[in-house]
Amino acid sequence: MDKERIRDLFQDATVDCYDEDEQFWGLFYTLAEEGLNFPLKAKAMGEDVELVDLDGASSPRRGIVALVHKGGKEHSVALAELELVEPDSTSAEWLEVYRYWLNLS
Repeated sequence: MDKERIRDLFQDATVDCYDEDEQFWGLFYTLAEEGLNFPLKAKAMGEDVELVDLDGASSPRRGIVALVHKGGKEHSVALAELELVEPDSTSAEWLEVYRYWLNLS
């Protein structure tokens, strides 16, 4: 992915943020409202899951928590630990923006 584009998207989502907590919430709401196009196919610990939403229990300390469905049950998984399977370009970019913020990419 284009690192400059990822930095630009990050700056757009956090333009009015003064600290890391505000950056976290800026990213959370951007991902929830326009960044990720639910549902998404994903893998969690090698297992196929369906990413259906973000968990309101997310926090700057915990990170963004994703809600996934597997076998008719809902589970909470760290978003950073999910591998999207054939995502649309918008969802893929925004997951990279979150990882950029986490210093994972």
